[in-house]
Amino acid sequence: MRRHRAADVRFTLAALSALFALLAAWFLRYDDIKWAVVPLIMAVGCLALASAGGRERRDDAAPATDADDFPVPTPLEARLGLAGFALAALLMFISLTEFGGERESAALAWWSFGLAITVVLLAIPAMDGRWTPLIHRIRAANGVRAFIPARAFAPILALAAILVFAAALRLYDLDSLPAGLWFDEADNIAHARDFARDPGRIPVYVPSTNLPSMFLLPLAAVVDLAGVSITAGRLAAVGFGLLGIVAVFLLARSVGGMSAGLIAAALAAVMRWDIIWSRIGMHGVSGVLFAALAGWLTLRAARSGLRSDYAFAGVALGLGMWFYSPFMLFPLALAALLAHHALISRPKIRDFAARIVIIALMAGFAAAPVAQFAASEPDSFFERARTTSLFSLTPRAEWASSVADGLARHMLMFNREGDPNPRHNLPGEPMLDILTGALFALGALYALTRWRDVRVFWLPFWVALMLLPGVLTAPWESPQSLRSILALPAVAVLAALALRALWRACGDASWERVRRAAPFVPLAALGIIAYLNINTYFGEQARDSRAYAAFSTDETLMARSQIENQSRGYSIWTSRQFQFGLTGALLANRPKLEIMTPPQTPPFDSARVWDGVAAYFEPRERGLWETARAYYPDADFETATAPAGGDPLYYAAFASREALAARQGLAVVYERDGAEIAGARDSVSESAWYGYSGPGDYPLNVSLEGSLHIPEFGEYGFFLDSPNAQVELNGRPLLSRENRSAYITAAAGLHALSVSARIENPDGFIRVLWTPPGGERAPIPFANLYKDTVRPIGLAGHFFAEDDEDAANANPSAPDEARVTPTTDLFHYDPVLPPPYSATWEGELTVALPGNQTFALEAGGGSQTAALYIGDDLIARAPPTDETASEGEINLAPGRHRIRLEYRLEGGSPNFRILWAPPGIGGMEPIPAGALAPAPERMFWDAE
Repeated sequence: MRRHRAADVRFTLAALSALFALLAAWFLRYDDIKWAVVPLIMAVGCLALASAGGRERRDDAAPATDADDFPVPTPLEARLGLAGFALAALLMFISLTEFGGERESAALAWWSFGLAITVVLLAIPAMDGRWTPLIHRIRAANGVRAFIPARAFAPILALAAILVFAAALRLYDLDSLPAGLWFDEADNIAHARDFARDPGRIPVYVPSTNLPSMFLLPLAAVVDLAGVSITAGRLAAVGFGLLGIVAVFLLARSVGGMSAGLIAAALAAVMRWDIIWSRIGMHGVSGVLFAALAGWLTLRAARSGLRSDYAFAGVALGLGMWFYSPFMLFPLALAALLAHHALISRPKIRDFAARIVIIALMAGFAAAPVAQFAASEPDSFFERARTTSLFSLTPRAEWASSVADGLARHMLMFNREGDPNPRHNLPGEPMLDILTGALFALGALYALTRWRDVRVFWLPFWVALMLLPGVLTAPWESPQSLRSILALPAVAVLAALALRALWRACGDASWERVRRAAPFVPLAALGIIAYLNINTYFGEQARDSRAYAAFSTDETLMARSQIENQSRGYSIWTSRQFQFGLTGALLANRPKLEIMTPPQTPPFDSARVWDGVAAYFEPRERGLWETARAYYPDADFETATAPAGGDPLYYAAFASREALAARQGLAVVYERDGAEIAGARDSVSESAWYGYSGPGDYPLNVSLEGSLHIPEFGEYGFFLDSPNAQVELNGRPLLSRENRSAYITAAAGLHALSVSARIENPDGFIRVLWTPPGGERAPIPFANLYKDTVRPIGLAGHFFAEDDEDAANANPSAPDEARVTPTTDLFHYDPVLPPPYSATWEGELTVALPGNQTFALEAGGGSQTAALYIGDDLIARAPPTDETASEGEINLAPGRHRIRLEYRLEGGSPNFRILWAPPGIGGMEPIPAGALAPAPERMFWDAE
C-alpha cells in the first residue's frame, strides 16, 4: 500500500512538473521572462522529487570506470593490427604528399586518403583483440548468420518507421520548398558539377564556400547521376539528415536506454530546426550527424574504457572536421564529458591520459589533409572566421557585453525569439515548439541536478558550448540557428529524457486508468509536437513572404521563365543586378543576357531581338518597368511576389517582335487638298521617309510624327536632304527649306519628332540625316525611330559636376550631362556623373481632377537631398528640414502645371521617388509616367 502511495505521489509530481514546464514555456513566449522563472523551478523540483524515489532501471546504470583487465589481443591479431596502422600511416603520408604538391590530378591523394581511413577502421578493433572472438563465433556458427532477438524487432521497426516518416517530411515538395535555390546551395551544386566532370580536380578546401570539400562529394555523385537541378544538393542534405537521426538515436539510447533513443529520434525527425536544414543543400545538417556520432562514441568509450572505442570516437571527431566549420569547437563538448568522467569515475590517470591521446591522434589522422591545408594556407582557411568574428566586428571595449548579449539571445532562442533570418527560420519564431521547448528546459535543468550521472550531466554543457559558434560571430545575426546547430542532438536527448521520465511516472502509478494510458503519453506528446512543427514549416513558414523570397527566389523563378521564353525564341533582357547571378546562370544553363541600360533601353529595338523580348526588372527599377508599360501597353506584364503577397521579387515584361516592330518608325499621314487620303498609311523605310504607293494625283502633303531616340548626350548635326520640308524637334523648329542643317546639343532619351513636306511628283522624297557624337553623317537609322505610345514622357534633367548651384541656375543650358528621365521612381546603379553633383529635372504635370494635390518626396540615403517645386511653390524636401516637410499639399486646377526637382548627390547610387495623391485617392503612389511631359527647352539647345 505504501509502495503504491509513493508511486502515485511520483506520478502527481511528474504531472505537475509537466504543467509547470508548459506554463514557463508559455510565459517565455508570450509574456515576460521573469514570470517563467518560478514555474520552471517548480517544474524541476517536482521532477527531481518524482525521480528520487523511483526504482532503478537497468539502462539508468552509471557509466563504468575503466577496468583493470582490458581485453588483450592475440599475438597474431596484434601484429596484424600494427601492420594495419603502419599501412594506414603510409597511405596517409602519400595522400598528404599528393595534396600538398602541385599536381595535375588529386585522384591518387583521394584514393590514398579513403584507403587510409578504411584500413585504420579495420585495424582499430585489433587494439583490444575484438577480431579474434568474432571470428571464433562465426566459425562456431558455421558461417555468418543474421540473428536478431525477437525483443529487438520492435525497436528496429519503430526506428525504421521514424526514418520513413522523417524521409517523407524531408522529400515532400523538395523542389519548391524552399521556393528558391539560395546562392550557397547554387555554389555547392556548381562545384559538385565540376567535381563530377573531373574528379581528379577535387581540392581539400573550397574557398568560395569557406569549407572543406567532403560534403560536396556525395552531392557530386547525385549530380553525376541525375544532373544539375534544384534538388541535387537537397537530396544530399536529406541523406545527412536521416543519418543524423540514427546518430541521435544511438546517443540517446546510450544515455537513457531504448525508449529514450526512440523518443529522441522521433523528436529529431519532426523538429522544425532539423527539417529546415535537411531540406537545404548546405553543410550545416552534417554537423548534427557528426556531433551525435562523436558524442555517442565518446560516451561509449568512457563507459567501456576500451582503447578501440576511444579510437573510433577520435576518427568520428576527425571526420567531422571535414564538413562544417563550427564543428571545430565540438572537442570542447567532448572535453566536458571526459573531464566529468575523470572526476566522478576516477579512472587510472596514466591509462586515461593514454586514451585521451588516442582520441587526439585518431582525430588528427582523419582530419590530416584539412589540418595540412589550414597550416599551409591560413589566410584562406580562416578568412571566413575572421570576417564574421565578433572580435573583428566590434570594438574591444564592447567584447564582453556583446558576448553576454549574444549568449542570452541564444539561450532564449529555444523558447522566446529564434533566428531572425528568414532562410534559417520563420523570423523571430522560437526554434522549438512550445511542448518540445518545455521538455528541453525541464530536461536541461533536471540534468544539472544529476551531477553524478556522467551520461546526463554533460548534456546541458554540450548545448551551452555549441551555442558559442553563433555567439562569437556577427552580433546583428544573433541568435544564429545554423552556426548553433551542433546543439541540436543534445537538445533532442534532453527533451527525450524529460518525456521518458513523465512516461515512467504514469506507468508506475497505482491507478489503473493512468497505467493503461501510460503508453499513449509519449505517443500523444510526439503527435502534438509533430503537428506543431509540420504545420509551422509547411504552413506558416511556407506562406511567409520573407521566407519565400529569401532563397534567391527571384533568380530561381526568373530562370524557369527564361528557359520557357528562350524555348519560344525570345531574347532575354535583364537589370544589371541579375547579370551575374549564380542561381540563374546554373538553373537556366547560362542564358545569353542583354543588359538594360536606361536611357538606351527601353524602348526595345525589334531588330535586336529574336522572336520577342522577355525583360526582367529588379524591384528598385519599378519606374523603368512602368515606363515599358507606357511604351508597350499591348505587351504582357507581370509582378512576381510570394503566393501570400508582400514585396515584389521582380517585374517582368513580355512582347513579341511584331509588337515591338509595331511601335517603330514614324506615323505617316498623306493629304490632298486638305483631306486625308484614306488607306494610304505606310511606314517609313531605312533611309527615305516617303513610300506613298496609293492612287491619286500630285502634289501631296506628307506628315510624319513620332519620336527620335537619342542614345547619348552630346552634340548632333542634323541635315535635311529634301525640298519643301521642315522638321521640328520637341515642338521647336529644327530644319527647314531655308535652314537645311543644324547643330544641337541634345539630352539622351526620346524626343518628339515632326516632319512635314510637300511632294510635287512621284520622284519626290524625304530624307533626314544626322551626325551623332563621334560618328559620320548618315540617314537617321530606322532603329532610332518610334511612334504612337513610345513618346517622350517624364522629366528633362540637367546634371552639373561643379558644386555651384548659382552657376547651374545662371546657365542651365550648359550641363555636363542631360537626360530625359521617363519616371520619377528613379534608381540608377551608378551616378550619372562622379559625385558630388547637382541636377535639375523639369517638365509639366497633367492634372485631371481639381482640388488639393498631395506630393511626397523620398530620397534614399543621407548622401542625397532633393527639393520639389510645383510652379514656383516649394512643396517638399528630402530629407525634411525645419521649414519644409517631406510631404506637402497644393491646390491645382485641371491642366498642365510646371514641376521641377532640384537634387544633389554626395555619393552612392541615385535613388529617389516623387509620390502623388490626387483628390479622392487614398494612398500615395509614384507619379504615373503618362502624366509627365519633359520641358522642351531642357531637351536640346544650339551647340556652341
